[in-house]
Amino acid sequence: MPRRPSSARPLRKLMGEVLSKGGSKTIPSSQKTKAEKKRNLKESAMMDVDEHITAKSIQSTIDKRVAQLLSDKKGKSKAKVSGDSPNHRINTLLMVESWIALETGKACGKASESGGLGVEAEATRKRSREGTSREESQGTARRRISIEESEERFKGERQGELTVSSPALSLRDDESSFRWDHPLTYPDWLLTVPLHVAQRYIVARTPIVVLESLRYRATIHEIECSLPREIGLHLSVGFKYMLPTKFNTDLIWKAWDDFVDRLRWSCFWKAQALDGLEDDFDPDYYVRPISRKRCGPLDWAFEHGIKCGGRAIVSMVSQIPSDVQTGGSSTIRTPSPPVSVLKSYLTSHELVVLATDKNLGCAVAPRSWIVDKTYSLLNSELDYVELDIKDVLSILRQKVRVMTDLSQWASVKDVQPQLPDYFMSQLSEDEDDLLRHIPRFYVIPKIHKTPTAARPIIPCHSVVQGPAGKFVSKMLRPVIESAPFIIHGTKDLSLKLNKLSLPYVKLDNGVLKRLYIVSGDVVAFYPNVNVPLAHDCALAALAHWFSLQDNISVDKASEYLHLFRECLSAADDNLLCQFDGKYFKQKRGLAMGVASSPDLANLYGVWHELRSEVLKSPDVAFYGRYIDDVLALVYATSETNAVNLLREGVQFTDCTLTWSASNQFMPFLDMTLYFDNSKRLQWKPYRKPLNHFERIPWISSHPLYVKKGTFIGELSRMATLSSQFDDFADACKEVADIYIARGYPPMLIANWLKQNYQTRWDTRLRETSPPRADVLVLKSEYNISWDFFNVRKLEEQMKNGWLEALRVSTFGRADTIQDLHPAVSKTKFKNTVLTDLRRNGGTLPPGSEFHPSMVGEGAYGQFYRLDKLGLLDRRFLVSKKRTTEIIDLAAAWRKSVLTRHDRQVVKVLHRKDDTDRDPSHQTTLDMWLNI
Repeated sequence: MPRRPSSARPLRKLMGEVLSKGGSKTIPSSQKTKAEKKRNLKESAMMDVDEHITAKSIQSTIDKRVAQLLSDKKGKSKAKVSGDSPNHRINTLLMVESWIALETGKACGKASESGGLGVEAEATRKRSREGTSREESQGTARRRISIEESEERFKGERQGELTVSSPALSLRDDESSFRWDHPLTYPDWLLTVPLHVAQRYIVARTPIVVLESLRYRATIHEIECSLPREIGLHLSVGFKYMLPTKFNTDLIWKAWDDFVDRLRWSCFWKAQALDGLEDDFDPDYYVRPISRKRCGPLDWAFEHGIKCGGRAIVSMVSQIPSDVQTGGSSTIRTPSPPVSVLKSYLTSHELVVLATDKNLGCAVAPRSWIVDKTYSLLNSELDYVELDIKDVLSILRQKVRVMTDLSQWASVKDVQPQLPDYFMSQLSEDEDDLLRHIPRFYVIPKIHKTPTAARPIIPCHSVVQGPAGKFVSKMLRPVIESAPFIIHGTKDLSLKLNKLSLPYVKLDNGVLKRLYIVSGDVVAFYPNVNVPLAHDCALAALAHWFSLQDNISVDKASEYLHLFRECLSAADDNLLCQFDGKYFKQKRGLAMGVASSPDLANLYGVWHELRSEVLKSPDVAFYGRYIDDVLALVYATSETNAVNLLREGVQFTDCTLTWSASNQFMPFLDMTLYFDNSKRLQWKPYRKPLNHFERIPWISSHPLYVKKGTFIGELSRMATLSSQFDDFADACKEVADIYIARGYPPMLIANWLKQNYQTRWDTRLRETSPPRADVLVLKSEYNISWDFFNVRKLEEQMKNGWLEALRVSTFGRADTIQDLHPAVSKTKFKNTVLTDLRRNGGTLPPGSEFHPSMVGEGAYGQFYRLDKLGLLDRRFLVSKKRTTEIIDLAAAWRKSVLTRHDRQVVKVLHRKDDTDRDPSHQTTLDMWLNI
């Protein structure tokens, strides 16, 4: 790669060269102090950007600018937007598009030709598109200092100069070396003027996109603590903020190497004469091996396509800039939350950042609050009991023994070939490792409660009995899908409600009854479930489902039911957790955090609901339940009568249900059900109080298509939650406001909304999901280097390579060509490929044991029928997983704060336990099982 001109090198590198030439010279302390003051000045300026500069003035400027431009075009006639159209609310937001058109001169007509308004509009469009240069950044930012100044500049000011109160600013406004994001380029005189003047100078020269991106800054939930303003503003970026990563083209090569190896293995196994292997594989039971043996090359035709793909990778990577700063990236660098500052402050003050119940945004609470709330739950004699280390080890040994027996039984009965390894996947021969995997009990705040309450969380993703719970959940999945009364989500509820046609009133034996919306809640559902009864309900439901299946034999069903019963006991029995160096056991109810618990709770409710005579009554027009939340539509004479009808008719063993009713409106899940003016049942999205709406912020390092997909997905969700277009339009406006408040450019949001809102509304009630395409996936992670990668080019080159290889392999065999994919015969014959084939000496390597149906006969021997694998029809795509987000850092900081005081307690417990052990005892799996 040619060396860049020295003038284009970053200032940091130039300073490094100067310092290196200076030998052992050190920077004077006065310069260090000055540099530090400038860095602090930059942080202060970015922290004190007023909200009205970046939010309120946007809408105000747009509205007034559109009115002015229309007035200039039409004279004194008033511009009016009709409100009769059903799209009026969305059109209000899409007026932004009209402003774009007018600003770019597309709607200015002669004004553009005359060099008046159109010239400035074109300049404005160009500045907004080319915002990366220093000059246009300053020119754009100068129009942002205040609402009043912005409006005046839009009307008459054309020089781009900022009029401020300080003469120093106007005298020194021509400093060309200034860069807002490099404090060392700030002029020294900024340190001598009042702080607010210096801040305004910096803000005036900051690109508008940077100022807009800072709109996400707001308050966060504080529980028994008071954060400094700057800490709270930085944390308001939210859990979904993804940290930037270094420009790394090696990720492309690693993804390609992994892709080729996986593709070879996939094609290798599909070509073998092993009946039933593919059908038996279940991705839910897949256990990732510690290491994977690499697959050797397949036949010449397959490898020719791989070589073509490799050439495409080389071509693309060679054209990728080595430095993202010179790669032409259009993304202006925006301020990032200072992670080190946040970590230092939170850990030193023993503060923890937590998610909140109901997803209302992150909250900060002191360690003392978490400890108090946690012990208030764990000290409940009804729910938990504290155990010493000996009892904990005894339970762990019993769990290991049970999971080992399940694995051996599944292997002997050959229920499913992957299950033996799957049941053993969380076992370890090291008892300390098993102790570490005991889930840590913690709480999240219920900020919607007064005073703030706590919700217990026990993450059981790595517990010994975890595979047993996942097996139970998977077995119950089809049972849950076919069970009555269960609501599978808000879309399922919307589809069910849309099929209803209910009158608001009806006469019943001369008694007038109204339709009431009734909501119910099962209080503390999991802890109060009768576990033996829940297991019997699930076993009976699964047995009934098996009896309806024609493709499962009685013997096979019996084996599955036996394994299911054993897994039920293993998953729900003796759930352990730890906190503050102590160990606890859950005494009653379904095991919290285990995968099977929601399914068992659902079937527990269904078992009782099927025996309820009230639900068969014509007065109950609709009844549904989402785990512990119940919704019903009931005809009754009063709210009290509606509540009593369900309170007396729907009862769960050992559980308490609370009910409320209304003939006006009722929130349920994420929607509000209500009766309109015509007394027809309608529904619309429900916004929970105290919600901070922490969407992915614009400054996050997520790719643009991820941000766009998230926005469009939310539009789809709003459409699903709305029964009328007006409600959907209002919801779209709220969603747009939320994303603009998170720093997204208003023009971009308006464009996304304009392109997608109608389609989302038209497809909201589609019950069947579109078929999933069969794809070939390169797996990697988010990185800006992928922005320069063209997966379509890779797909084209590899498919062309396979087609060319198949065309040459069938040279002179017209009968064979006709049996292949139609694209083979249309492919141009290449002598260079034929020469390569001859040099290779054939297609299939000697000793290949491919299935006869996967082998074709060609002029130069047998070849692998790549077309039968579907490789020529499958799409290529790149799947990128997220990198580090704030939620990951917050979890690490929480663990650091909460476990800091635990380590000494754990060490003492272990030393005490070691004194009671037999010196000859070895902590191996065989010894645990007494084998």
